[in-house]
Amino acid sequence: MAKIILIDPFGWQGASSGNNAFPNIGIAYLIPVLHKTGHNIKIIDLNNEYKSDNEILKIIHDYNPNIIGFSVKTSTMKYVRDLSKKIKEKMPKTVIILGGPHATLTWYNLIQEPLFDIIFVGEGEDTLPILCNNIIENIPINDLPGVITKDTYKDKLNLNYPFVSLENNLNILSFPEYDLFPQNVKDSIKKSYPLVTSRGCVYQCIYCSVPKISGKKFRKRSCESIIEELKFIKAKYSIKKFEIVDDIFNFDINRCKEICLAFIKENLNLKWTCPNGLRADRVDKELAELMFKSGCCSVMIGIENTDPNILKTIKKGETIEDIEKGVKIFKKAGINVGGYFIIGLPGDSFQSQKESIKFVKKMRINAFFNMLVPYPETELWNWAKTNTRFLKNIENGLHFTNDLTQNISVIETDDFSASERQEAYKMVHTCLKKFNMIIPKNIPRYQYYYKISRMLWKYDKKSFLIYFLKCFCDKLKKIYHQ
Repeated sequence: MAKIILIDPFGWQGASSGNNAFPNIGIAYLIPVLHKTGHNIKIIDLNNEYKSDNEILKIIHDYNPNIIGFSVKTSTMKYVRDLSKKIKEKMPKTVIILGGPHATLTWYNLIQEPLFDIIFVGEGEDTLPILCNNIIENIPINDLPGVITKDTYKDKLNLNYPFVSLENNLNILSFPEYDLFPQNVKDSIKKSYPLVTSRGCVYQCIYCSVPKISGKKFRKRSCESIIEELKFIKAKYSIKKFEIVDDIFNFDINRCKEICLAFIKENLNLKWTCPNGLRADRVDKELAELMFKSGCCSVMIGIENTDPNILKTIKKGETIEDIEKGVKIFKKAGINVGGYFIIGLPGDSFQSQKESIKFVKKMRINAFFNMLVPYPETELWNWAKTNTRFLKNIENGLHFTNDLTQNISVIETDDFSASERQEAYKMVHTCLKKFNMIIPKNIPRYQYYYKISRMLWKYDKKSFLIYFLKCFCDKLKKIYHQ
């Protein structure tokens, strides 16, 4: 059987770049199915554990794998290309496979690059073990679903992506395994375990690539399967909390209620959250109360923008009234609410971002604003190619950064320039007092507060004096308690 190294490559959002540890769940789901078919697996998790290229190459050389698989996002593709070149120079016969979101979206271009032997699109739990076995046994692979080679890519332009269990049942999946991940990942899991209860998205938001990556059909797990996983993981890792990371967990309201009732019945005594962004129009009073009673303490909602015309343009399928109603229902039930917003959607402007900030303050929610990056194969991508100017390769795109020495916007339009988008990014985070999102922490303290004062004076004068009085009072409290 094959010796396989699965690599989660370094990216700007990873823990190795300063964020909290978080596992690649896709890789975790592949480990058990590869083990069951007899393959030997090693994980190199560069998003959660920094290693130099020389260290990585030594690990690969010592393990001597037949196959190296990269799980690729758009933001990690540049690094994958650089590392793959070094691997091929040292071990030219090692088969390099690319999978993951970016590979699924851009396979036609990637397979034409000489470094990559195979591109795997769609979900891999069913086919990847067979692919690895066939590579070792020299059995033809060209007819395997989702497998792209240099011999076949021209014939697969209308490729059907493989998805696990299109019959709407994900119970056949083995539970994800995390034993091979770094210790900081296992420590992080104990604090908050990532739980997947469904895959796929039926909505048509023009900026989202999930329907391409996970399918347009809502596929779900049963309550029994979910409870079984939580009991197993609680016994194994002594988890204190979990987070449901589905793309549309509350799509089926009645199913959500059944899951909450199962949590209550089993008395798991675990707090839980929904950090991925729920639908505001898919909640009622009963569901919110059951979520709270079963341990849910916070949710995030995908809001994107508060301009009704923009919501209609991006095919969100919700009105601002729907969103406001959903926020109120969750908050009334006792659940903390946050919202995700995007800077730079079609029709957006600096003034529109000001209105979104007014909504955030009015509703008193914890908001996160990200810069738009148009992803391939989305409707937004096609819009951007026709209606915008690209300022950089999307592989260099950032949703957020506190290093604003260069403009972070990937695109611009005549009515919302890159500099205006940058100003909007500074403005929203200043008004939210999230200065860590716009000012580096590793600068001298006097410079840090000087920058804050300038931002407040420019974008939020009303808060200028209040903010620094609060900082002064907090400092006095610390001195007093010492």
